[in-house]
Amino acid sequence: MTINEILQLRLEQQFITRPFTGSAPELAGHLCAMQAQDYAAGKWAMGLRLPGFTDALADAAFTDKSLIRTYSLRSTFHIVHPADARWLTALARERFISTTASQHRKLELDEKTFAKCNAIIHDALSGGKEQTRDELKTLLEKKKINCEPQRMNNILYRAGMDGVICSGKRRGKEFTYALLDDYVPPAKKLPAEEALSLLALRYITGHGPATAQDFSWWSGYPVTACKAALLSHGKTLHAVTVQEQEYWMLPETKPGKPSTGIKLLSGFDEYYMGFKDKRPMLDEAFSKHLSPPNGLLPYIILLNGKVAGTWRRNIKKNAIGLEYAPFKPFSGAQQKALKDAAKTYGKFMELPLEWEG
Repeated sequence: MTINEILQLRLEQQFITRPFTGSAPELAGHLCAMQAQDYAAGKWAMGLRLPGFTDALADAAFTDKSLIRTYSLRSTFHIVHPADARWLTALARERFISTTASQHRKLELDEKTFAKCNAIIHDALSGGKEQTRDELKTLLEKKKINCEPQRMNNILYRAGMDGVICSGKRRGKEFTYALLDDYVPPAKKLPAEEALSLLALRYITGHGPATAQDFSWWSGYPVTACKAALLSHGKTLHAVTVQEQEYWMLPETKPGKPSTGIKLLSGFDEYYMGFKDKRPMLDEAFSKHLSPPNGLLPYIILLNGKVAGTWRRNIKKNAIGLEYAPFKPFSGAQQKALKDAAKTYGKFMELPLEWEG
């Protein structure tokens, strides 16, 4: 197997080069956890894969609770299937507490303070109420809780990791928080080792082929624990060695025809953010475009499965302005392919496109 075949398999497993024919919750379940601290980018990640899915339908799915946006892996928001919300959050909580202990000491946030904050937040949101960050901040400050920005961030993270809150309905352009209990039914608790093993299988199913290091980055767990979780599945998962790297995948998976053409993704899309090692999809000559130290890019252009440039959107009242910046000049055919790819985004937003710049 070659690196290009690995990329081809990832594109197929993530339903970027073939349409997903199920529902939006089923897509979230397939990918297990879709990074979504950028709400608009998270919605587009679903629209890219689901023909006929629109920005408005995405909003409706969060409103009717068929999709959940909650704190999860790597202490950031992810889109998840309701059935996955509790065990994913519980698993991520264990790592969140151990990796943030030093920071919490510096911020003078201890278990007693977190418990007090959780109780205040829970009471404020009981009865189906949903409140914004500023509204919760005001309530906490009335109870003599110091809510300077970093402390407030960690108070909300911890409330999310403790299974108290999730993202609620939007109020105009503002985001709210709601009780997780109001969005997700109770579920059986999984032991951490069993949950990590399940996460390994789900990750490879939706993202593979991938390395143990990739899974470690994505899950937040140490490489040794991730390797053990992958090995726990025996012949259910298969490892191949490519360029001295061990890639895990489902045994029956084989790449289809090589991917050609252009796709427009967000920089938080699972195809990009789901892997620690970005080198297979980003030529070394273009690495200067990364934002150190975390390797972030804004909205990205994929050409034949590799990052070939960036794009920018400007949402107006009656149109979307688009700009693009290829890492090297596009041919006439590539520019046409880019505009064809952009039409998919226009349909998702249900707005006409205007090219800028």
